[in-house]
Order: sequence, then C-alpha cells, then structure tokens
Amino acid sequence: MARAAYYVRTDPEGRLPSREEQLAIVGGYIEKMGYQQVASYEDLEAPGKLLYHKPALKEAINNIKEEEDWEVLVVARVRCISDDETAVHELVHKFSLYGNRIESPERSWEEMLSAMKEYRRAMARR
Repeated sequence: MARAAYYVRTDPEGRLPSREEQLAIVGGYIEKMGYQQVASYEDLEAPGKLLYHKPALKEAINNIKEEEDWEVLVVARVRCISDDETAVHELVHKFSLYGNRIESPERSWEEMLSAMKEYRRAMARR
C-alpha cells in the first residue's frame, strides 16, 4: 500500500475549487487508489505561480528530500500546485529525482512526467 499525502491550495481570486471541494476530491482519489493517507499540506489563499511562496508545498518538498514519509502527493487539480506550467514541470522533475510522484484524478503521474520531459527537451533545444 502506497503512503500518500495530499496538497490543497486555494487562491485569493477564488478561481480554484474551495478547500472542501478539494478535500472531497483528494479523499475520494486516495480511497479509490487504496493509498494510506499519512500527511496533509494546505496553502490557503496562496498566490498562484511561484512554488516557494507556498509554505506547505515547501514543507512537502522538504519531506521528499529528507524524511521520506510518503511516496505520492495527491492534488485535486494540477492548477492547485501552480498556475504556471513551468513551475509544475519543475516540481514534477524534483519529485522524479527523489522517486516520488504527484497524482491527480485529472492527470496521471505518467502524463505529468511525459509533459515535463517534453518541456525539458524543448528548453534544451533553445
């Protein structure tokens, strides 16, 4: 059984699902996948772009680097990580280096990993 954490972010503009909606989505996904939930991270009313302006997300990143309490970070929507696709690719790359993964009901880890690799190849060609 994979050990999972979830990440919830709401934004000041109200463009993301509410905290309650996100909790229902990630809770249902964790249950469906048969994961054991062991941690949670929440950045409420956090701005959308930069990863490091989100204290709870920084804590999750530190966990994969140091404590290794879980393997999977579940998010309701990929946009809940960041409004910026480059930032999402950065986070996916970081997780892949440590053998962790991010999952969402809307996009699998494989899809996120593939998009990140394509993005990195495109940047290398520039």
